[in-house]
Amino acid sequence: MTSDAKIPARGWAIVWIAWLAFMVANLSNFAFGVILPDMRNDIGFDLETAGWLSAIAWVGKGLLTIPIICFISKGKPKTVLFSIFVLLGIGMIMQGYATNVTMLFVGRLFVMGVAAGIVSVLVVFKIQWIPKEKLGSINGVEMFTGPAGQMLGTAAFPMFLAMMAGWREVMIVMGVFALILAAVWMVVAKDNSEGETKPYEQVPVLQPLKEALQYKNTWILAIAWPMTSLTWIAVYTFWPTYAVESLSLSIAEAGMVLGLLPIGSAIACLVSPVIAQKWGYDKPLIVASGVVLPVAYYSLMLTDNVLMLSAATFIAGYAAYNFVPLAFTTLYKTDMSPRAVSMGTGFIFSLVGLGGAAGGAATGWLGAQYGLETALSLTCITPGFFAVLTMFLTETGWKAEQKNKAQDNLEKEPA
Repeated sequence: MTSDAKIPARGWAIVWIAWLAFMVANLSNFAFGVILPDMRNDIGFDLETAGWLSAIAWVGKGLLTIPIICFISKGKPKTVLFSIFVLLGIGMIMQGYATNVTMLFVGRLFVMGVAAGIVSVLVVFKIQWIPKEKLGSINGVEMFTGPAGQMLGTAAFPMFLAMMAGWREVMIVMGVFALILAAVWMVVAKDNSEGETKPYEQVPVLQPLKEALQYKNTWILAIAWPMTSLTWIAVYTFWPTYAVESLSLSIAEAGMVLGLLPIGSAIACLVSPVIAQKWGYDKPLIVASGVVLPVAYYSLMLTDNVLMLSAATFIAGYAAYNFVPLAFTTLYKTDMSPRAVSMGTGFIFSLVGLGGAAGGAATGWLGAQYGLETALSLTCITPGFFAVLTMFLTETGWKAEQKNKAQDNLEKEPA
């Protein structure tokens, strides 16, 4: 394709339907910390149960992402995404009508258990409909939708609650919206038979996964990334409760402060690819996130000054997503097949989900035993391991690619 190639209208429609569903899923999940006090009063459960309710969403994400993506090995990505949108809607509506903890568990499992599959399966359609030279910017916008949903789930969710009768009604409305997206998807989505990418043929179920796991960067990101999701989920779930109980902040103030986390993340998703493109290197920016995050997160336990808390939260949010579009783009910069890129993305998301589950469950247990301050402080350590592990990534920036090509040309020259 030429450099001035444009994204077709249907291509934009396909990605935006998926992005809206992903945003709503994140809104539902990350509002959990904000509505947790009301939810506990309404249904009645302790802090440790709250930790497991946080964890179940990420356990589902970790265990279900790869099986979901395996279905596209048989050439049915459209049906897979339709099923995901339907399960999102059912999960949210089930939470809205929950009368006991079991219904909350099942509803949250449905929502986040399938949400990661949206981005992973969408890879198939992006490669068909999006010109190659535009994939980097599209990935940045796609990663932006995650923190945008998180931002709505923290800073804006109290406003949603004020406009409606309570958290139940908001969940039901979001569930209905997801079902509407499912219906629209079936009308809009289709393969691009006129593009450069050929329609997908059936292949053995595990073949794309085996191909993805042949690349070192897939393994490093899959092991390192959960170190950041552990702390991210711990803070998102329990810091509002800690802020209200220990820092004497109101729930509105806690939501406002925590809302800066996804604002920083959203800005990072759009800015970091630009910086990396101008600099020519990806890995230093990825490693830097792991250096900044422990300090920024721990600062949330050191003061009750709203302005200082807001600054620390914004920095943490930026660092938490500074590496995300760059990390995922490393998979596109290989000679993997489209399905292998999709499966590699899903494999990473699976372990990220398990890291999030560990963050929720461990912080809930530690908080019940030793208090939330100790629990949250301990989780601030793990992003440092991310910095160490990502130092071993293969550099994929354009300057490194130029150096490799120059080296190859020297080696091919006759002596």
